[in-house]
Amino acid sequence: MPVFLLSPAMPALAQKWVDLSNERAPMICISETINEAPDVVEIFQNTQSLYHHDPRAPRFVLVDQEGKWGLGIGGYLQTKIEYDFAKAVDNVDFLPSAIQRGGAPSSQYRMDMTNSTIFMKLVGRSSLLGDFELFTSADWRGDGMGLKLQNAYMKTKYITIGYTVGSFMDIAAVPVTIDYGGPCGMTFYRSTQVQFRYAFDFGLSMGIALEAPDVNATENENISLGAQRMPHVPIFVQYNFMGMPGNHIRLGAILRDISYTDKITNHDSDKMGWGAQASMLGTIGKLQLKGQFTIGEGIGSLINNVSNVGVDMVPDPQSPGKAMFLRTTAWYVGAQYNFTDKLFASATFSQTYLSSRSGYKEAHPEAYRKGQYLAANMFYNITRNMQLGIEYLHGWRTDFDSETYNANRINLSARYDF
Repeated sequence: MPVFLLSPAMPALAQKWVDLSNERAPMICISETINEAPDVVEIFQNTQSLYHHDPRAPRFVLVDQEGKWGLGIGGYLQTKIEYDFAKAVDNVDFLPSAIQRGGAPSSQYRMDMTNSTIFMKLVGRSSLLGDFELFTSADWRGDGMGLKLQNAYMKTKYITIGYTVGSFMDIAAVPVTIDYGGPCGMTFYRSTQVQFRYAFDFGLSMGIALEAPDVNATENENISLGAQRMPHVPIFVQYNFMGMPGNHIRLGAILRDISYTDKITNHDSDKMGWGAQASMLGTIGKLQLKGQFTIGEGIGSLINNVSNVGVDMVPDPQSPGKAMFLRTTAWYVGAQYNFTDKLFASATFSQTYLSSRSGYKEAHPEAYRKGQYLAANMFYNITRNMQLGIEYLHGWRTDFDSETYNANRINLSARYDF
């Protein structure tokens, strides 16, 4: 049907179409060069994101006259039903740090469609650039359910320039959840960046990036965030086991220079934050295992659960006008079992922990210290494009005064990719 809607606006020679359906993602190509269109389709398939909340390859593709470039338009619509019980979480994403100490309702029902995403993607193949990708996408998680940018980048064989997921993370090892936030101990952030990467023939790849500084810190009457003067620098190395698709290990590190102003002396200062990470993805038959461990200082905004609580940098309680880092430790382990091509289930357990220093615990006894996150879900693909899911979430929040609070959520999801 979409082909006939487009036809009146197109030249007569371009009113040809071919169904290039395959098992991974069916597409309809509108092209003068039908026989060469599968080359473009292959690029769309190979450049699909491995992140569950990113859209799949587009269903509708326009191909140029030479069959070398294709423009895809797609996305997905997702509606979620959320029911919190035995304490509600005041956030559409299930973040343990958002569990309230008191006053929260015991139960809560809501519906959400803001994960729904739309995108445009241009791909091509050239002798100079190799496979080229130009991608922009947005969802409805902006203010007042407005569009919010998720990706806007161009990518060649070696270089990525633009706004996309950060380089200090392993997107392929992220567990599948209906909850958009995902495990509390997961490294997840987006950044404007320039990334260089290189892959060797024997499965080893490595990369380095310069990322725009984006800091989430706590200020008070004695310190304030200054103008950031240095890019943040992540590096990574990854080994993909040859002949074993879906199996890899990855090591990463990041340096984050954070600038602030001592308002007592009116002096600008810098502190160097750091992070180290190890992750893995393993596939054994129908079973898939995922895991990640992250530790560092000044990396709070890169961790799922604490990115919004201002712990990249905090005031030093014992030295007015000085700032300090709280060490962050975060991890998750997850397993997914594919019963059939249409039915799979997964479970994930995760934790984030902040360490006190310089009397921070005593100065802020009600501040968040530790979060834990348990997810168990099941998904059924009714068709290639429509997926239903059900999920149970349980979260724990423990503060520096050792008080612990729990919350529960049931998620139902219906998603259609186009």
